[in-house]
Amino acid sequence: MVRSYVRIYGPPLLKAIRALEAIAVEMSKAVDVKFSHTCLPYPSRTQSDIRDWNQYLKNMENMYVDCYEPVKIISDASEMLGDYDFFFEWSGTPKTEQLKNFIEKMDKALGDLGCYYTVTTE
Repeated sequence: MVRSYVRIYGPPLLKAIRALEAIAVEMSKAVDVKFSHTCLPYPSRTQSDIRDWNQYLKNMENMYVDCYEPVKIISDASEMLGDYDFFFEWSGTPKTEQLKNFIEKMDKALGDLGCYYTVTTE
């Protein structure tokens, strides 16, 4: 389980927590697609009497569309007591692009409030 812990410095703390809650709601709606290993093509569906490469690629593309399933990027988020003020729990190990997008959202939300923050992802 990978979490991003957020520590907020300076007022307005309550507005900052509400801004992080809004980010959590927005990110909980975002999904990524994951290949389902249970979906393996049946070989005869890809074979045809005509040896047409483009048709083969089209058949493979149509076949694999059903093999991807949506997965939530953020599985949980909440305020917390202790060393950090808020956490975001990732469904899996976040990609660099996902972390950049996450930081961009926090920069905008908390920057508008004048807060400083740190993020620790582990």
